[in-house]
Amino acid sequence: MLKHLVMFKQNADTDEATLQEIMIRLEALVGEIPGLQDLRCYRGMSSESATAWTFLLDSTLDDQDALQGYLAHPAHVAVSEWMLPFLASRAVVDYEV
Repeated sequence: MLKHLVMFKQNADTDEATLQEIMIRLEALVGEIPGLQDLRCYRGMSSESATAWTFLLDSTLDDQDALQGYLAHPAHVAVSEWMLPFLASRAVVDYEV
């Protein structure tokens, strides 16, 4: 089993409704992509800190092959391309459990 964690920072002009829609669209990928067991998004607390992230994607996949399939899957690519203009940066950690 593999964990795929992604932390996102929003752009300064991205509103809360858009952030909620991003998280809804990401969570909706469960059941659409083979090997994606679970995906949850968590909204970070409001902070002025430069080191604070806006939200966290926490997903569980079967294995490394499932992760590669998830990243290339058209449903994931579509959500990623749609949300890109609303986000300033991201950081990724993948690890086996």
